[in-house]
Amino acid sequence: MWLARTRGHRDALASVLRLVRFVNSWSVAFLRLSTCALIVSHLACAGEAALPERDASQFPSDTSLEAFPVEVVDDSGVRHRFQAPPTRIVSLVPSATQTLLALGVGGRLVGRTDYDQLSELAALPSVGGGLQPNLEVLVSLEPDFVVRFEGESDQATADRLTDLGIPNFAIRPDGIDDVLSSIERLGLITNQRVAADALLEEIRGNLADVAARVEGRPRRRVVYLMGGEPPWVAGPGTYIDELMVSGGAVNVFDDLEGLYGPISLEELITREVDLVLVSDEGGSPDLIDMEHASIPSWVEVPGPGLGEAASLIARFIHPEAFP
Repeated sequence: MWLARTRGHRDALASVLRLVRFVNSWSVAFLRLSTCALIVSHLACAGEAALPERDASQFPSDTSLEAFPVEVVDDSGVRHRFQAPPTRIVSLVPSATQTLLALGVGGRLVGRTDYDQLSELAALPSVGGGLQPNLEVLVSLEPDFVVRFEGESDQATADRLTDLGIPNFAIRPDGIDDVLSSIERLGLITNQRVAADALLEEIRGNLADVAARVEGRPRRRVVYLMGGEPPWVAGPGTYIDELMVSGGAVNVFDDLEGLYGPISLEELITREVDLVLVSDEGGSPDLIDMEHASIPSWVEVPGPGLGEAASLIARFIHPEAFP
């Protein structure tokens, strides 16, 4: 599931997937767990595709500090206390960067990652990857707030930032509720509660609309192909799984042991499948005899486009519900 990947991002992750095929049998289980961790982190740290436009100018920054200090717990369980909203922000999670832009605080960003390809970020210096960023460049930007990915893939960055006294806030948008929580917490921290509330209301409205449209309709058996060789699929409890279920589908691979896993084309063919969704940047095996649809990769970004993503996926699954 390439979350709005750049070509370099896809090639790097494809190399990891290919590695699984050639390892000795005694290490397959371990490498699959490691690869799943990489996929989760790359999904959150993926770049942008053609995302739905959102005008954040209607939400000017709140100059009142009456709500401060605020205390917010991040996804690593650390409680942070903010005496004032941060003014120099570096987000190592592009989906969170998109949220900050949607909240109207893009002017506070002082750096970006290589995966942040939106035009409004082009002038910002890059710190490299979202994982294992160039710490020398990052520190030179003098951030007072860093958003990072929560996971074991890059604990060294978190430890180093903490040692340097730079506040670093961990997020891990694995599912829909995680995305909603991230938006709410970033709104609190940046003093953009009104903007966050409006964005959350919009997303929840879209989710409610989708639920009403697909209610009572037969649940179609759907697969979401992520790409790779062999192709990988999203399993239960993932962001894409939740989007499919909310759109009136049953995830054909809801029995997958992990969050993500490789499958053979034979396994795909032998399962009862009504529809195969394929990212327009992910590539796919020959699906000529199966109903399939190419879906824009921005739907995979666990950020402010969640509501539109849920609606679009539901349209593919139940087009009759959207006359």
